[in-house]
Amino acid sequence: MYYTLKHLRYVEAAERHQSITAAAEAQAVSPSSIAAAINHIEAQAGQPIFARTPSRGIAVTHFGRKFLDEVRLLLGAQARFDSQISNLEQMLDGTARIACFTPLAPILLPTILTDVRDRYPGLKIDVREGSLDEIVRAVDDGDADFAICYGPVQELVYRFLPLFTGYPHAALPAAHSLASGRFVTLEQLAPEPLVVLDLDLSRRYLMDLFAARGLTPNVVYSARSTDMMRALIAAGMGYGIFNVRPMSKQTYATGDLVRLPLAGDHAAAKAGVMVRRDVALPSVCQAIIEACEMQAMRGAFDRAFIRPHVPQEY
Repeated sequence: MYYTLKHLRYVEAAERHQSITAAAEAQAVSPSSIAAAINHIEAQAGQPIFARTPSRGIAVTHFGRKFLDEVRLLLGAQARFDSQISNLEQMLDGTARIACFTPLAPILLPTILTDVRDRYPGLKIDVREGSLDEIVRAVDDGDADFAICYGPVQELVYRFLPLFTGYPHAALPAAHSLASGRFVTLEQLAPEPLVVLDLDLSRRYLMDLFAARGLTPNVVYSARSTDMMRALIAAGMGYGIFNVRPMSKQTYATGDLVRLPLAGDHAAAKAGVMVRRDVALPSVCQAIIEACEMQAMRGAFDRAFIRPHVPQEY
């Protein structure tokens, strides 16, 4: 099988962006270059990596998902090699101001900042959390250099670099009758007591998930933080819908919870980096964003999301 690292980077970018056009912009090449790389790899593999639909763009196939897992391992190894060779890290210092959407902050920032600290020990990081409106305002007002949040964003004003796709999944009390399955459906969940995150973007997204199926959820509890949501669910008070999960086991006051993928095709949230198009970022911030993208290619965020349930293909 013949391929180049450039082919693999283009295919990986297409899956991460879920769009040939967006991947081309991120890689600073033409869409035809991305499409040609996909066609070449698929011809070499003898199987499709992406399913293409005129109205929805591209979606990774069952084979493609496994293939891309291996691609990211290879690209991650290459990125680590490059970082060991380069001495640029030692020359960077200064302060970066990062705004982060509150539900993402405790899950992504420790992983990101630990890597950044190890690579660039001279950097200082100023972090602020907030709702989507608050972090967008911070970027617009110049109080933050860039933001980590969910997309999409206004493409004419901001550039969005996706790190991964957070597919919706259900979190259920461990003792719940549905918790023993391999997946769950919104139809099964709708009559059950639901715990919601009381942030405008999160509540709106959740309601739209059910509305797309003609369902009305049974909202019983609301919480101002995902920590409180998880605690209520673990205690057996209801279930919740999340797009990301903690990357390690958390301790709760009482009980435990189980996470299951949702069956069916649902709107997913892309987590990534948002920057204003009219702002020239300092090298400090560029270095952090590049580190984020390398972490994504290495699969550093894979434990933060649950892949959707896909029926077994034969």
